[in-house]
Amino acid sequence: MSNNVSWICENDSVEITAISKGGDMFGIEFPRDYVECIMKNDGGYPRPNRFNLNGNEEVFNNLLSFDEEDSSNIMEAYNDVKDRLIRKVIPFAEDPFGNLICFDYRDSEQPIIVFWEHEKAFNDKESAMSYLCDSFTDLLSMLHESQE
Repeated sequence: MSNNVSWICENDSVEITAISKGGDMFGIEFPRDYVECIMKNDGGYPRPNRFNLNGNEEVFNNLLSFDEEDSSNIMEAYNDVKDRLIRKVIPFAEDPFGNLICFDYRDSEQPIIVFWEHEKAFNDKESAMSYLCDSFTDLLSMLHESQE
């Protein structure tokens, strides 16, 4: 785990059974580094929370939650956009603007991380996704304070 990231959490910890059940519903197994993080930080907001993508500074607002009562529930978030998502691309976090950070399982059981832009997805599912990094740990290590 990246030492420079702290989490602001509204939820209690989440049980491994809820995470496994979520993975089963998606037909995937979530990466271990993500599972270790989400168990303690379900729905959490990272600090720092900015990352760079294609020359732009983007925001990692919060992890999606495994709590069914949470407004940022992972299943609800997925169901809201699944018609615009490519199969085997699973959201796990969101920015403040309706975009999602996702695991991309299309090529491997060890997913890469992609940034999914909701407005682009109406026209072209593939162009809505941009490669971010190779793992959840790599994503956390990319986080930095706002450059503004």
